[in-house]
Amino acid sequence: MNTTGNPGFAAVSAVRSLLSDLSVPYWIIGGWAVDLAVGRVTREHADVDVMMLERDTEALWSDLTEVGVEPAGHHLRPGHLVLHSGKLPLPTEIFLARADGTLWVHRNVRRELASITCHRDGIPYLAPEVVLLFKTRSTAGKDQHDVATVLPVLDARQRSWLQYTLKHLQPGRRAAVPRR
Repeated sequence: MNTTGNPGFAAVSAVRSLLSDLSVPYWIIGGWAVDLAVGRVTREHADVDVMMLERDTEALWSDLTEVGVEPAGHHLRPGHLVLHSGKLPLPTEIFLARADGTLWVHRNVRRELASITCHRDGIPYLAPEVVLLFKTRSTAGKDQHDVATVLPVLDARQRSWLQYTLKHLQPGRRAAVPRR
């Protein structure tokens, strides 16, 4: 499935066009990452969520202003930016993640950046099991839809990692990863 020619993926393709020349990595996250993982648009989206690394903030500011994109909002909500550009059909939010060398860090979870990165048609997106790390804990209808959509495409290794990680993020609580 070619996402770049699919009009349903126009918002993600627009973000890719704007961010592809960044000198720092980025990942499409959230519901769009789920859609990229399964290769089709599965629901309506109000925005495009992107993850970047906190340590890349300086490069992000300089790279984005060079391509005519104005980031805003960091002072309103730490770790979060909103991109403004007439070239973006949907609002685009950037969430800043922590990293330690080549490791992505979330609470007590550490994982190689390369292992959380997937691509579809040149669009980098967050590995589906990592997306589910956040979505399985939400009761929002869109998040439950995303879990049900992408869970069937996870292989045994991805499911095992998710279950183990959820268990260790929430000690004493049973991991909420449904069986196939």
